[in-house]
Amino acid sequence: MVHEEQAEQSGEERRHGWGSGLTLTTAAFLFLLLRLFAVSGYQWHTAFAVLHTLDLDDSIGILLGTVLADSVVAAVLLVVLLPAFLFRVVGGFVLAARTREEEQPDRGPRVDMTGIVVLAIVVAGMTAYVLSFGTWWLPLASVLVTAVMVGLGTLTRGAHGQVGEASRWAGRHLMGLVLAASVLALLISAAVVRTPWMPKERIVVKGHEKPLRGYVLEAEPGFLKVLTEEDREFVILRDGEVESREEIVEH
Repeated sequence: MVHEEQAEQSGEERRHGWGSGLTLTTAAFLFLLLRLFAVSGYQWHTAFAVLHTLDLDDSIGILLGTVLADSVVAAVLLVVLLPAFLFRVVGGFVLAARTREEEQPDRGPRVDMTGIVVLAIVVAGMTAYVLSFGTWWLPLASVLVTAVMVGLGTLTRGAHGQVGEASRWAGRHLMGLVLAASVLALLISAAVVRTPWMPKERIVVKGHEKPLRGYVLEAEPGFLKVLTEEDREFVILRDGEVESREEIVEH
């Protein structure tokens, strides 16, 4: 009987792991697809051309570039993600300690390394943002969001009926909710941030009165593949046509 229960539990864990892996894989694919259409101005033929400049190795750069490309979106994400992952890490420690005391007192504590690493990344991002833009109010906004979350948790903790059941369910599934909220925030950013994952450049082209403003998607010997800033046109320039390139810093 014990072996059957252990086998059933092991099967549920494997199915849960497969389901989580499939969900994250689907979210990653959707993220890349949304980024492709967003930077192309949701123009089908432009997105098709941009697609051929990408490699699978560009995924991390695209993810980080999405967050760094737009300062407003980055600020919102930092303000929300800092308390979210702080709650995930602290809640994970509390839940692990409670479970260990009630069910397995001899078992060592389980450390949420993923949550700790992401929290450290968010803190580093917050620090870099404040030092770069002088936005001293950003940590205060994050503290305010944390206070609101704590206040809501305190108010709903003693609630009864459907509100109480919903709050207790949210407490038990805190880590999953934080992960889902983070993924949703990234997907929204992928869909609305039009700035590509590389810096904007001013390109002086022979025979053109005005410099071309856009993003160099690919620079190979002999040519440049450029996505223009305004019309989101995909342009291929020969090296001989390019007189100079200058990065434009606007945020």
